Amino acid sequence: MSEHFENANISGSQFLNVNLSKSKFDDVNLSQSTFHNINFSDVSFIAAQLGGTKFQHIGLPSDTKGDKKQRGLIFDECDLNETIFTKCDLTNVKLENCQINGMTINGYSIQELINHYKK
Repeated sequence: MSEHFENANISGSQFLNVNLSKSKFDDVNLSQSTFHNINFSDVSFIAAQLGGTKFQHIGLPSDTKGDKKQRGLIFDECDLNETIFTKCDLTNVKLENCQINGMTINGYSIQELINHYKK
């Protein structure tokens, strides 16, 4: 079943146990919305405003067994200034061609560490 909504105001709606796979959202205001227990695998966010957004408990479901890992995420041409990563697994994370002014890890300046390493 496929539905088409255009110029619709459905603010305050609740969607429970809904399959929205392969859906397209364009020019949609989702501000102050809550998403819980959502499968966002293979979703693209393009030209999105995410200021003040919180990502918590991201990864495989807690019932996953074995050594399976979530596939990596890609952040491309993102403005993540003032972003805080807390208790995150950043194993094998790569920063390429990124602005790192003021960036710290556990209070240590990354730029200072790089400058010291280059000596």
